Amino acid sequence: GSLYRQRYQFVKNLVDQHEPKKVADLGCGDTSLLRLLKVNPCIELLVGVDINEDKLRWRGDSLAPFLGDFLKPRDLNLTITLYHGSVVERDSRLLGFDLITCIELIEHLDSGDLARFPEVVFGYLSPSMIVISTPNSEFNPLFPSVTLRDSDHKFEWTRMEFQTWALYVANRYDYSVEFTGVGEPPAGAENVGYCTQIGIFRKNGGKATESCLSEQHDQHVYKAVFTTSY
Repeated sequence: GSLYRQRYQFVKNLVDQHEPKKVADLGCGDTSLLRLLKVNPCIELLVGVDINEDKLRWRGDSLAPFLGDFLKPRDLNLTITLYHGSVVERDSRLLGFDLITCIELIEHLDSGDLARFPEVVFGYLSPSMIVISTPNSEFNPLFPSVTLRDSDHKFEWTRMEFQTWALYVANRYDYSVEFTGVGEPPAGAENVGYCTQIGIFRKNGGKATESCLSEQHDQHVYKAVFTTSY
């Protein structure tokens, strides 16, 4: 129900606060988060990547401009692109981003992909900010008869497991990380923490330098499924 809305609203609040120009959502699914963010006037480039091509094709039209968008033109142009591809593949079109979000993504990765994920997202793409959310398994006993929340989840981590992983990755790729979440536990069960745990990673020293971007050779492995401009 409303938990996914809380996750998306969390990202939207962060965008309102930090005003990133280029935002990518990895594992964008039905593009609900992109639809929420496209109204933010600070964003000039909005990208979604997902392994499920059918979902992307089905959803592209909902990101196209509505008549109202032409009546109130934006100050800045906005381009939205959806790519079919895997988040553990390097694609140079995602270099130089201000914010990359991975909302309920990592728990779908098997151990090989999870090992590659930091190398690609933190090491190669290396955006100014990364937001990762994942289930907090300590909350699961509050659900009736739940082991894993989704049959496709390869794992669900406790807060200690997530924070240990996140601190290791942040340290290795020169990011700082702070932890928060959404989905408050009910009264009397505060000790289990948030239902969804969130790590906000910020690159130490701020933005990617332009010079290191221009040296990167173009690598286009994703397939553009949909693009639109406002």
